[in-house]
Amino acid sequence: MNTPRPNLPLFDQADAQSVEQGIILLDEFMAAFNARDARAWSRTLHYPHVRFAGGEVRIWHTPEEYAADNDIHLLEKTGWHYTRWDFRHLVHADADKLHFALQFTRHDDKDRPQGSYQAFYVLTRQAARWGVQARSSYAGIAVAGAAF
Repeated sequence: MNTPRPNLPLFDQADAQSVEQGIILLDEFMAAFNARDARAWSRTLHYPHVRFAGGEVRIWHTPEEYAADNDIHLLEKTGWHYTRWDFRHLVHADADKLHFALQFTRHDDKDRPQGSYQAFYVLTRQAARWGVQARSSYAGIAVAGAAF
């Protein structure tokens, strides 16, 4: 699956490096999600991690708590097979925080789209490591209590 690179505004060298690291993180986030590996997925985040979706605000305080709440295999019951980024547009950036407006599409095992959803992700750098700190999406909540 080839993921398109976002349209990036011009930044100085330090900011360009931060943006590239953020994009790599988003690729890792999606790869872990598609691999159905809740522990790997939890390691792409920073904590507390916040998600706004389906009229709810969920907060996870640790990677263990997040992984325990996210048996990604449950999403398969909806017919889901994988998800792909449609676009990732950088909105704001500095050396330690990135804001992306993005869209992703969930697909079934025949590569048919199940739905496309816009979202806003906030990535932060803490202790020299990037992580997704917060997400707000229109995907709703596919499985009660989960982060997808």
